[in-house]
Amino acid sequence: MLSNNLKRVQLPLFFLFSLIISWAIWIPLAAIKMSNPATAAATGSPVNMLAVWGPGLSAMILSLLIAGKAGLRKLFCPIRIWRVGALWYLFVLLYPAALKLAAYGIDMALGRSYSLTFMPITHYFSPQQAMIMVPAAFIAAVPNALGEELGWRGFALPRLQAKLNALGASVILGLLWGIWHIPMWVMTNGAIGIHELASVLSLAGAAILFTWVYNGTRGSLLLVWLFHFSMTVTGYSLSRIPTATDEIAGWFVIALVVLVAGPRRLGRA
Repeated sequence: MLSNNLKRVQLPLFFLFSLIISWAIWIPLAAIKMSNPATAAATGSPVNMLAVWGPGLSAMILSLLIAGKAGLRKLFCPIRIWRVGALWYLFVLLYPAALKLAAYGIDMALGRSYSLTFMPITHYFSPQQAMIMVPAAFIAAVPNALGEELGWRGFALPRLQAKLNALGASVILGLLWGIWHIPMWVMTNGAIGIHELASVLSLAGAAILFTWVYNGTRGSLLLVWLFHFSMTVTGYSLSRIPTATDEIAGWFVIALVVLVAGPRRLGRA
């Protein structure tokens, strides 16, 4: 009886649990950062890693409560879907960096002169700290990406797509994904403004690409995990483009995917 009742409200509970687990950690840290901007961001701490795993932990808890160990096995099983074709691997691993480099090339062709900074993550640390923290950040990106994708795409996306078309499910999931991030961004930047709100919309767009990858690879959790990892590592490795060129180019790609793959299924086309 309990499992049936939980199953009926599993999606609202998933989003609620994800917010509670993560925000309970991020909001106090964000408040500290806002009161004293000189405070170092706690993005590399073990407690932050626990917060990043909020969606994954929520998915695991609900899967266990609803279907027991079989539900937990079913949640992790899509990680084993790896035979999906080389082009998918090339896309998920290279697209984030290719988009930034293409935007930089477009800006240079239009006469916008600026330098693209490499390894901007080092700016958060002293040279001595960077020798330890930068490799640690790259290594931590592997489990962190899984902690998110196990929840967003492993648990929530299939259930949303059972109720909505692929595009609608992606936009709703992307908006919630972005809202979930807001305290973490404040914890890093020390403020909330237009940039954070724009980032929520950007993640809504990115979620469409994630759904396309997920559906096109027969629900491979491994491929969306790698896609998330490559996005994170690209952010560590290449500086933000100071124009809107990469955003415009990114939305062009998203529109192209929707047009070609179709909003109802966002399938393999």
